Amino acid sequence: MDQIKLSAYISFSLPLIFIVGLLIVLSQNPWFSFTDNALSDMGSIRNPVNYYFNGFLMLFAVLGFIAAIGALRNGLSYLMPLAMVFLFLVGVFPEEYAPHAPAAVLFYVLALADIALVGIKLGRSGISAGYIWSALAVFTFALMLYLVKARVFRGLAIPELVGAFTILSWFVYIGLLQLEVRRNSYRNI
Repeated sequence: MDQIKLSAYISFSLPLIFIVGLLIVLSQNPWFSFTDNALSDMGSIRNPVNYYFNGFLMLFAVLGFIAAIGALRNGLSYLMPLAMVFLFLVGVFPEEYAPHAPAAVLFYVLALADIALVGIKLGRSGISAGYIWSALAVFTFALMLYLVKARVFRGLAIPELVGAFTILSWFVYIGLLQLEVRRNSYRNI
């Protein structure tokens, strides 16, 4: 299988992997509340089954990194590989350790910035949906900030999932674009 196809297929699979992985982690943490907790609470050093969350996050980040590198090689990413490195670090450092919070914030900032930048690039190259993706990335970031700052929920899980939804949707979109690039035999949109 060539690199473009591999990257595209991993990109397509990320939402399913995320949902299945999260369901497995949630099954091991029945105390978890989407409105009262952060997702990282399941990876806390105080949680005896924290390895489910942290291991899942690191595995997911590795797969996301592979997909992001493929997108980078096809001109469909700038910052996403680095964002995936920070996501991996979120799994390495539970929330009680100093690098956890900056790594989590940098993951979202870099991933959403990547979507905005690549969206603008796509829009300028004639793919009008690119501008929509850029606007969605900015809207998602603003919504996440609002939900956190206004303390709409006691926990951070809902704002985190809002960001994750946009990022996972983007991966599906760039997977489709990569297959189109492969089909049309041109590179670097």
